[in-house]
Amino acid sequence: MATNASRPGRVLVMLAAVMAILLGLVAYGGDWSPRLGLDLQGGTRITLQAKSADGDGITPEKLDQAQQIISSRVNGSGVAAAKVGTRGGDQIIVEIPGERRNDIVDEVGRTAQLRFRLVWGGPAPGETAQQPETGTSGGGSKKDKGKNDEKNGDKGKNDQGSNNRVLSPWMTSDTDPEKDKGGGADKPAGGAEVSDMSVDEMVETTLAGTPPAKYSDAFAQLTREFTQYTCPDTRDDTEPVDDRSGAALITCDEDGLKYLLSPAIIEGTSLEEATAGLLPQSPDWAVNLDLDGEATSVFADVSRELAGTEKLFAIVLDGQVLTAPTINSLISNGQAQISGSFTQTSATALANSLQYGALPLSFDINGVTLAGPTLAGSQLSAGILAGIIGLILVVVYCMFYYRGLGLVVIASLGVAAFLTYELVILLGKGVGFTLTLPGIAGLIVAVGITADSFIIFFERLRDEVREGKSLRLAVEAGWRRARATILAADAVSLLAAVVLYTFAIDEIRGFAFALGLTTVIDVIVVFVFTKPLVTLLAKTKFFGEGHKLSGLDAAHLGIEGRRVTEFAKSARRPQGVGS
Repeated sequence: MATNASRPGRVLVMLAAVMAILLGLVAYGGDWSPRLGLDLQGGTRITLQAKSADGDGITPEKLDQAQQIISSRVNGSGVAAAKVGTRGGDQIIVEIPGERRNDIVDEVGRTAQLRFRLVWGGPAPGETAQQPETGTSGGGSKKDKGKNDEKNGDKGKNDQGSNNRVLSPWMTSDTDPEKDKGGGADKPAGGAEVSDMSVDEMVETTLAGTPPAKYSDAFAQLTREFTQYTCPDTRDDTEPVDDRSGAALITCDEDGLKYLLSPAIIEGTSLEEATAGLLPQSPDWAVNLDLDGEATSVFADVSRELAGTEKLFAIVLDGQVLTAPTINSLISNGQAQISGSFTQTSATALANSLQYGALPLSFDINGVTLAGPTLAGSQLSAGILAGIIGLILVVVYCMFYYRGLGLVVIASLGVAAFLTYELVILLGKGVGFTLTLPGIAGLIVAVGITADSFIIFFERLRDEVREGKSLRLAVEAGWRRARATILAADAVSLLAAVVLYTFAIDEIRGFAFALGLTTVIDVIVVFVFTKPLVTLLAKTKFFGEGHKLSGLDAAHLGIEGRRVTEFAKSARRPQGVGS
């Protein structure tokens, strides 16, 4: 390239500046080690036991779908190189490298079935959760309760009941319950089937307090069940609720207040997007919901009927009431916002679960164990040693065959190694790239790819010298012939890496990513380091006059009896008569 030929020093200085910037970015991050995968550093292994969420049994199709959703959730939480697989036809195993993250442990098994329902029966304004017969009654507002908690050693805890998590400014909740401390029933129950009701009939029932006549028997049965139902003593005692879309639901919120709810009017599948974000002019976090067109229309119709009536509707997640606000005015934009005692982690986890959809199966966490690195000790050391031995053999061969030019090989490999290491660290921080053993294999394979580029260039250069060109001219002519071959070879390697990354799974994608990264680095190094460096060396006496240790001497090239420059001059001199 013209720039490299005319100003090789400037190109090398620019490369040095880029390397210094990368080094500064790594130093700024404060971590000089790449992110390692579970096989190299250990991590957390979560075992999820599947059970049918709809009574249809556990099928391979549902288990595979759940595996894909859980994988999306984990990756969406910023975890790279996590492994999500199935075992035994009814279990999903999640392996997460690094330190244990409790937020992910909670998130992976969450069904995340979101539904909007109308409230047919619920707590009266000011009603609080039932207290156990033995224990202290917690009076006062939520604000007072928080103070009492702090006095009792629970500093920093916030209640998160349905009326603490409220919807966006256009909605307000009409109750302010206390934190639940006790109850009665051992097992929560689902509501009776009222699947024949239309949305209009559900709204009519909500407004009138009684259903149309044809549903009176079913509604009376629901009312009896609701009256007899008592929320569990503690959240840990709660068993999964039979939360079916077409059936009424009797359930509780996090404060231990019970609700009788209509069949679902909007499903979580109608969500177009769920994101976590800060509330305007507030440090509090919220989950923003955007509904699709059909759900927006339904929500607008329902909000039109309920606006200003003090009637409630509930947002239910996995059978538990998240919030039960009133509607103050028509809601026509299909947007909602769940806010309250969220942290950034909990808001992001909930939004992530809703964004990737509900699991077709429900899961129990069967075990959470800390897994040690499977390739620790002698095995990992042996792998690294093999890579070092391979690198040494490449260097020894190049020094023996190319002599002085072998120093260019060593320098180029050093630059490539520096760029690779710094980029692996930065990519680990930026996009979550995690180095696994297959990834290390991809980096080692790249040594051969980079060496191929040097060999192609050096052989073209030597061919030009043999044909009679001076070293300076041979460098440019050989480069013009070599660069197309180098680009073609690297393009094939890069294409193979892209295809492998696209269609491979788990650790093989790490190999493909590492191979693609080092292939790109090879192109950069050979164009902006190796070629400019050889151009500068061609101007020195050691290489330019073909010193016997340069690798470009006449004897080494098979040109007996003449130095490289002399042979070049005689080859270019016209042969006159009588000369």
